[in-house]
Amino acid sequence: MIKLYGTSISNYYSTAKAALLEKNLAFTEVQLFPGQNEEILRLNPMGKVPFIEVDGQMLSETNVLFDYFEELQPDPPLYPTTPWARAKARELVRVVELYLDAPARRHIAVVYFGAAVDPETAEAVRPELEKGLRALRAMARFQPYIAGETFGYADISAYFQLRFANLHTEHVYGWDLTADVPGLKDYLEHVGTRPHIRAVDERMRQDFTAFKNR
Repeated sequence: MIKLYGTSISNYYSTAKAALLEKNLAFTEVQLFPGQNEEILRLNPMGKVPFIEVDGQMLSETNVLFDYFEELQPDPPLYPTTPWARAKARELVRVVELYLDAPARRHIAVVYFGAAVDPETAEAVRPELEKGLRALRAMARFQPYIAGETFGYADISAYFQLRFANLHTEHVYGWDLTADVPGLKDYLEHVGTRPHIRAVDERMRQDFTAFKNR
């Protein structure tokens, strides 16, 4: 049995959980906040979530988890069937993570913990996000999914990472970045109708609201 460690208010935890559900893999959840204390570092040397435990061994990094899930249970496939199409799907995952989620994450203290907006950080982050959006405009297909005709890991990643980034840009800049890519808003709404995605997203929203109101 797979044990999934992390917190439901994490977009990457939600990504991994949604992938497990879409693959119909059995798992249990262990709620755990990231950190640098001894207990967490013993489980994951980076102190990050999510990670999984299988037979007493740990595995981390969402992209690695995708690959493990796919090898563990090939059906239903969540990567395209050809080498080139699989590589392009993985490319989209990395672009969304590195050039949209990661810059927006610099505002996490503001959005999650109520810190004041730092003007220098805000000024530095916005151009990075605009570059990421430019890449996304060029690469996303929305036919009807982000990498083509079939739903997969690229869509799970895009849904949770882009909505996370948008939460931050709306809070800090009053900027709905999903409106800046033609077709993106409708695409996210479409992906959000999938039962597993909707269920995980609803749990994340509820727990995030509770966290903010704690």
